Amino acid sequence: MKKFKKSYLAIIVALGSLINLPSCTRHDQVLDLTPAVLVTDTLYVAKGTATLQPQGPGHAWDGSIESVWANAPELKVKSTVPDVPVEFDGFIGNSTDVSLKALYDANNIYFLVEFTAPRANNSSALWYFNSTTKRWAQETGGPALNTDGSYRPPFQQDGFTFAWDIAKSTQNFNSLSCYATCHMRTSWGAGTAIDGATMHTNGPNERLDCWRCRSLYGGALNQANDVWIDDGAGSYPSASGTLDKNQFHNDWQVHNGTASSVPPTLQSPGYGADGGFTNRQSLQMTGTTGSANKVNVPIWLDPNGNYTGSLILVGDTVSKCKKVVAVDTMGVLTLADASTINPATGTDYKQIGSGNGPKCIPSTVADVYTGSRADVTMNQYYTGSSWRMLFSRALTTADTQYDVDFTSGGTYENLPFGIGAMFMGANGQHAITAGLTMSFKK
Repeated sequence: MKKFKKSYLAIIVALGSLINLPSCTRHDQVLDLTPAVLVTDTLYVAKGTATLQPQGPGHAWDGSIESVWANAPELKVKSTVPDVPVEFDGFIGNSTDVSLKALYDANNIYFLVEFTAPRANNSSALWYFNSTTKRWAQETGGPALNTDGSYRPPFQQDGFTFAWDIAKSTQNFNSLSCYATCHMRTSWGAGTAIDGATMHTNGPNERLDCWRCRSLYGGALNQANDVWIDDGAGSYPSASGTLDKNQFHNDWQVHNGTASSVPPTLQSPGYGADGGFTNRQSLQMTGTTGSANKVNVPIWLDPNGNYTGSLILVGDTVSKCKKVVAVDTMGVLTLADASTINPATGTDYKQIGSGNGPKCIPSTVADVYTGSRADVTMNQYYTGSSWRMLFSRALTTADTQYDVDFTSGGTYENLPFGIGAMFMGANGQHAITAGLTMSFKK
């Protein structure tokens, strides 16, 4: 990332991760607002129609690029993870080369994105058994150490994000892009809702539309998560029930979580949560009493370890997966069919060197997005050295309040947007390129 030198603003990088979009940082970032520093490259959108695999399981893309993309001008930029102490430690300075192309026809807009990544990360917070503590645990979102003291890479899914200003409503978005929505936390605490915290716009009429591809969902379900950002005043409560200025909202549904945490009016028909829910529950260890003896374990698992990537699909919970109904003090799980899983036997459920055993359990039970949250179809393919992604969305949607309208007056020229790339196991420690614009070729 370029070093910014002149004006100190209490803002930070935007576009964090979504099911679990973290705060960006507690530190100020220095920005030089002169035109010489800001990236002002333009993505020119050519006329043409691309073909994407439809949404849902079983529609894998082979990475082939149709000839129509040869008509679209290519924009190449380098995105770098910014120097954000503490919050981005372990990722600062990581960079990726990003290629962008865009097409449009009478109904839709299409984007072809490719960014370099030395490895494909398709898991997030996998469950494993810790033989020392005799407890189930989840992989962390940052670099760590193995038990022998060697380096252990982070295990979070890669991803890519777009940010769009809705109806040119957000002050300074033209020059700052996603930087215009980030603010410094005045204090820190896990789960603490703080007025003036990160990731919100600066007024009641300012709104951003964000599209987030997470490699777990993109590979299994061919969808990107359609979200929006506002100022947080009078908006939906966060998962904790408090009003939170960290105002990312999933279109149509407020948040993911366990089925009981999602308001009934926002649940998919017949399912606990649109898009899925966290595969985690708290159980009292067999033969014990008191809250200190409650431990976190998975809700569902496949005894055979056959998962769709690193996901459990909602349909799997009524077929091959079994529900965990009990855990003892040694970590042995009892399943709903009365069978048991002893994770101490062998290495199936353990960390192996810098990797994981073949039966380590996914952290997410996933289902297709529905309603306006499903507006963005996407396909992804890992080439061996880079991620290649296709995105498609209608030029205008029924969600006129929280989706950018690519056909509205004036937005066909110099429409500002921002991008963020997550790679090398980053959770929300994303590379940034701000100040981009796009124009449609008539």
